[in-house]
Amino acid sequence: MDKREQEIVLAGGCFWGLEKLYQSIPGVISTQVGYANGLGEEYANYELVCTGKTQFREAVKVVYDPEKVSLDTLLFDFFYVINPTLKNQQGNDVGTQYQSGIYWTDQQTEDTVLRIVDIEKGRTAGFSVEYGPLKNFYPAEEYHQKYLDKNPGGYCHIPMQEINELKGLRINPGDYVRLQCGPCHGRGLSGSRPRALRSALKKRASRIRT
Repeated sequence: MDKREQEIVLAGGCFWGLEKLYQSIPGVISTQVGYANGLGEEYANYELVCTGKTQFREAVKVVYDPEKVSLDTLLFDFFYVINPTLKNQQGNDVGTQYQSGIYWTDQQTEDTVLRIVDIEKGRTAGFSVEYGPLKNFYPAEEYHQKYLDKNPGGYCHIPMQEINELKGLRINPGDYVRLQCGPCHGRGLSGSRPRALRSALKKRASRIRT
């Protein structure tokens, strides 16, 4: 990996939708879906992972240019589209492979993750996202890679409206604490978006138009 590139591995339910989200974000160089932090390579296949006995999480490896998109932005997007109070579940998908998680490979990334996790824990009762160093990652089968590009209209637990809203959003480290990730983390709960987030999205839309 180029020294100018950094990576983060994120688990947020079915990896098809999460990969589609990060594919859409300017500054992301590449994405790859796979199986993270499980028992070992011999267990890293879809059939075995679906048994719930391999300790693997469906995850997305995101390689990005930190000069074009901050890790704060990538993590904001992550928390915006998941429900951090759920254990072994996101959307309609239930099983240990759907446990949400954030996994790092270097000290700088760890520091940022811990800072943001601390913010999210402070405003989320029942915080259930796991986080820690990446122990292993094995690419998923080819038919899973860029699945929603190959199968437009295929299953996605993340609404396309949310993916489109987050495109191009930029968040500086000092701004993160003022923005709330998602309307009540409710996935279906009623309520308007937080004022700070609406403002950030509006500014982003204005920059795109100009």
